[in-house]
Amino acid sequence: MEQTRDAFRSLSSLNRPRYWLVTRGPAWLAAFILLYVVGGVTLGWRAAYEVLVGLQPPGETSVPAYAYVLGLMGWLLVPAVIGGTAGYFVTRQIDRRRTVDAQELLDQMRRQAGHLADPPQVRE
Repeated sequence: MEQTRDAFRSLSSLNRPRYWLVTRGPAWLAAFILLYVVGGVTLGWRAAYEVLVGLQPPGETSVPAYAYVLGLMGWLLVPAVIGGTAGYFVTRQIDRRRTVDAQELLDQMRRQAGHLADPPQVRE
């Protein structure tokens, strides 16, 4: 019981995207899966997939009201999650490869332009 409590408390040390993925992500994923499964049962699996990815108009299904919800989710939620995840990983890779701090880089540019400033020190 103490290990579970300590593991839950240690979540606060994670950065914001990881914390969100661990705490809120599973609930959103479960809601997405539930919406898709209900769509598969009511509309048919092929129709639910085609509405979700935008291949079939929601109005041409057997339950258009539900298909519009599924289509809206596919149109808004899926690209937002994929784009947010890709942006996070790209930013992390850029930060990892950055060797000179931004302020040090500005000081170096000022010095090269003729202004007096201390030379930049490279981070290790």
